[in-house]
Amino acid sequence: MPRKHSWLRKFSRRYKDRQGVVPWLLAFPQLAIFRLLRFLPETVVYGLSAWIGKLALLSSRRRAIGRAHIEQAIPKLSPGRVDFILRQSCAHLGRSGADAMVLWPRRDLSKMNARCEFEDGALELLEQYRGRGVIFIQAHLGAIEMTTTAIANFGFKPATVMRRPSNWYLAEELLAVRNRIDGEVLPREGALKRMLSRLKNEESVVLTFDQNARNKPIFVPWFGRLAATERTPAALAAKTGAPVMLSWCVRQDGIKPFRFGCRLVRAGLVERADEKRLAAITTEFHRALEEVILEHPEQYLWIHDRYRTRPLQNIIAP
Repeated sequence: MPRKHSWLRKFSRRYKDRQGVVPWLLAFPQLAIFRLLRFLPETVVYGLSAWIGKLALLSSRRRAIGRAHIEQAIPKLSPGRVDFILRQSCAHLGRSGADAMVLWPRRDLSKMNARCEFEDGALELLEQYRGRGVIFIQAHLGAIEMTTTAIANFGFKPATVMRRPSNWYLAEELLAVRNRIDGEVLPREGALKRMLSRLKNEESVVLTFDQNARNKPIFVPWFGRLAATERTPAALAAKTGAPVMLSWCVRQDGIKPFRFGCRLVRAGLVERADEKRLAAITTEFHRALEEVILEHPEQYLWIHDRYRTRPLQNIIAP
C-alpha cells in the first residue's frame, strides 16, 4: 500500500525544482540556520547537529525501520545495543549535514587531507592508481563529504552524481559546496553518458549506491535480503574495464578527526553486461560495502527505507 504523505510534503512537492517566493520562503529557515551556525566553533556545530540528527527518532516509522535494518544486518544484538547504534547513527547523520551545509563552505578544502588519518595501505593504493580512471564506490557511512574531498585532493578529479533536494534554493546551496572541490557534480539525467566519457578520459567517478532504487533496479542481497539496487556501478565496471575501489571515511577523536580507508574491489576487466553478470558484480560490491559498514555500524545511515521497492516476482539471488 502506498504511503500517505503529509500535507506539508504535498505542498512542498508542488514547488519542486521551482524558483519563486514560496520556494524561497520554504528554504529560508534552513538557510538562515546554516549561515548562523557558520559563526560557531566546530565542536559546538557538531554537538548541535548531532542533537538535531537524533530528532529523526521522533518518527515512529524511522525508529522501526532503523531497528529492523540493524537487526537484519547484525542478528542477536540486545534491544539496548540496537537502540544505542540507532541513536549514534542519527547523530552522525546530523554531523554529515553539518559538514555539507555549515563546515565545508568555510574550510579550505584543498588542505583537508592534513586533518585525515589514512589507514594502512590506503596512500599506497591511491598512489598506484593516480592518473587512471577509477570507479569509487561508497555507502552513506561516516563523513562522506570528506571521502570525496580526500579523493579529489589526490588528483582523481571525481565526478559525483547528486540527487538534487526538491527545493531549488537548498539544491543550489548544496551544489555550490560540492563544486568547491576539484571535481564535477553531475545531475542524474544523462549522468551515465557523462561518466562513461570521464572514465574513457582517465578521470574518476564516485558512486554512492546503498539506497533504494526505483528506476529499473537490479535485485540483489543486501545484508541477506533482496534489495532494489542501482545497476550503474556494475554496468560501468563491466563496460569500461575501469578498476573499482571501495572508499570510506569515518569520524574519530583526536587531532585528526577523520580516518580514510580504501580497498580494491575489482581490477580492470571488460566483460559482458547481461543481467546475470550485473547481479553477480553488484553482489560483490554489496559484500564489500557490508564488510566496512559492520566495522563501524554506529556511523551508518540505518533509517533509510532500503527495502521499500519489492520485486514483482520471486528472484533467485546470485
